[in-house]
Amino acid sequence: MKNTFFLLIITLFACGREMPGNQSIVNYKYKKTLMKKTYFADFNFRGDFEIIFNGITLTKSKEDAVVSGIEYLNPYISKSGEQTIMLIVKPLNKDYKIPVKDVKDYFIDIIYTDNGEASPTHNVKRCSFPVTDKPADSLIYSWKFNADVPFELDQLSDAKDLTKENLDQLLKEVIEKYKSIHSIINDGKIDQYMDIYNQSLKREMISMYYDKKRQEEYLNEIREFILGGKNHMLPLKNFKLHINPNGKIVELEDFKGKPALVSEDDKEKSTYGLQLYKSNKTGNLEVY
Repeated sequence: MKNTFFLLIITLFACGREMPGNQSIVNYKYKKTLMKKTYFADFNFRGDFEIIFNGITLTKSKEDAVVSGIEYLNPYISKSGEQTIMLIVKPLNKDYKIPVKDVKDYFIDIIYTDNGEASPTHNVKRCSFPVTDKPADSLIYSWKFNADVPFELDQLSDAKDLTKENLDQLLKEVIEKYKSIHSIINDGKIDQYMDIYNQSLKREMISMYYDKKRQEEYLNEIREFILGGKNHMLPLKNFKLHINPNGKIVELEDFKGKPALVSEDDKEKSTYGLQLYKSNKTGNLEVY
């Protein structure tokens, strides 16, 4: 378990989380509490895996390499109380099984820090698979823990159950939304992009306890990141529809589970996540 300083940097967004926007500063009154806790999922393993938190895919990989990460959880916590995290692990080669000796290597540590600070960290729960006595075709398990946060944010209370939608029609609508965002980034229309992510911004910054100064820094970081995609967006292709396990959030991803929106210049590739839900009130796809 890490008990020292660790950094949360904007590359979280470059790795496929949705990019919040809007340039307005958010004022929010938190419930009275002694501490403002920031929760994280800390992991380090390899293979074909997916981490799902409260029904939303946090991260996934199909690479034959060790993946280490600290995913912050607050933006996906709607209120204090019971939270659920799930880990799915499969062999990279479908003809193989997961050896018994490897099962112990797959675990997630739930940790938190106080008052929006980066350290020190406190242990909440180690999420490890039950002991098995035979090789497994896959490992699937979920764990629960209680979170204590001073906010209530439920952006998905207005969300439709997408599993009941016509999937062909849903795919067309999602593609159109992605094409629009693709064009906005490629044309460098930063203000328009930022405005589209208004609600996502509020959820992100409130849940992470950003003060006015940090909000301004954060928005500038995002604007700079988006500007880097101007005239560098790759064609939107080779993707599939992914409806998150909660049935409310949809996105496009490539066949390795990576975001479909990608830019590339002479230095690097960047990815732009876009998670959408369909409003019951308007019937439109909105950014989560």
